[in-house]
Amino acid sequence: MRRIWHMVLKDLRRQVRSPMAMIVVLLFPIVFASLLGLTFGSGSPRAPKVELLVEDRDQSLLSGILTGSVGNEELAQYFDVSLVGADGAERIEAGEASALLRIPEGFQEELLAGRPVQLQLVRNPAQSIMPEIAEQATTVLADVLSAGARILADSLRPIAECLEGDSCELTQAHVMDLAGELWLTVDASEPLLLPPVIQLESVTLQAEGEVKQSGSVFLFVLPGISVWALFMLGDVAMRDILVESREGTLRRQLTCPVTTWQLVVAKALFTAVVAILSLLILTAVGAFAAESPISLAGFVVLSFAVILAVTGYSALVYGVARTERQGSTLSSILLLFFAFVGGSFIQVQALPAALQKAAPVSPFYWGTEGYRALIREAAGVADILPNAGVLSGLGIVLLFVGARLLGRNVSRGVAA
Repeated sequence: MRRIWHMVLKDLRRQVRSPMAMIVVLLFPIVFASLLGLTFGSGSPRAPKVELLVEDRDQSLLSGILTGSVGNEELAQYFDVSLVGADGAERIEAGEASALLRIPEGFQEELLAGRPVQLQLVRNPAQSIMPEIAEQATTVLADVLSAGARILADSLRPIAECLEGDSCELTQAHVMDLAGELWLTVDASEPLLLPPVIQLESVTLQAEGEVKQSGSVFLFVLPGISVWALFMLGDVAMRDILVESREGTLRRQLTCPVTTWQLVVAKALFTAVVAILSLLILTAVGAFAAESPISLAGFVVLSFAVILAVTGYSALVYGVARTERQGSTLSSILLLFFAFVGGSFIQVQALPAALQKAAPVSPFYWGTEGYRALIREAAGVADILPNAGVLSGLGIVLLFVGARLLGRNVSRGVAA
């Protein structure tokens, strides 16, 4: 056993001298999950606001009302409105905003008189989505103003005549009459407007007995990508046996008092040690981001099963492969298939029905679902025992078959 551990340490030292491949694979799940977490946040993602500039050239009562409607509390969730002067176009060219809305001179006069009037929207050519949102919102606003001006034409005419005169004096009685006419017009239009024909109701479904957990995107994505990374790291570690064969170091080891089985066991232990060290690093990152503790016993049991499956899978692939390239190609195909079918990259529930039925054939499925249950559903040992059982059984079978194939290849000189 002492010789076996010496060979494991020798392999670890070799990897330390050239660690780039393993570092890249290990960093991928952390970087990938972090980018998604930063993009979508830990809760409900908030859309970025549209930066809208408003240039009011009319400086009238109605233009002020229009400007205020654009910046009301509801629209303020989606629009960041700023009043500007003649420098609005320059700010658009400088990329300081998504769009510029110009209210022309005579806007109030023309609108009250029922004559055509134009609102001008200047889009930022360097952006695509935000200016489009501003244009659609402005179009809706213009349609509302046009419809309102036509419906309320008779009620607005006294105001227009007053403003066109030399002196504009609206008595209290005039204002009350005008308010009454406006109310009658709006009241007559109510059957056409209310209640709306289509209503949108948003609901959140939650299974009975389900524990509501944090919606952290980072923690949601990390388990699946981490399982994929552990299998990739196991593949890189076990591939070392064919790398040593190519470089001739394996032949020199077999000239020493080392049996074929000792060499195979050492490679399997080396693969397991690499997977364990990588898992500890990923666990530390996940623990730092976690908002609540998980079952330690459940995590240990599931992790042991995952490591066993990783070692067994790697042993089988490189026991079947005759060359380093053949093994890496075969493993890449299998790992991509397992990852997509098993829910590492895309949640199983989001896959087509046929692929959902095939998901259990992937060891990634059992590992990913087990870790997600521990994190999101506060699962315990009893809850993840089926996952651990499948992975452990699969790992034992694959390791037994793979070790025999590796031993046969070494004995025949394929890896020697």
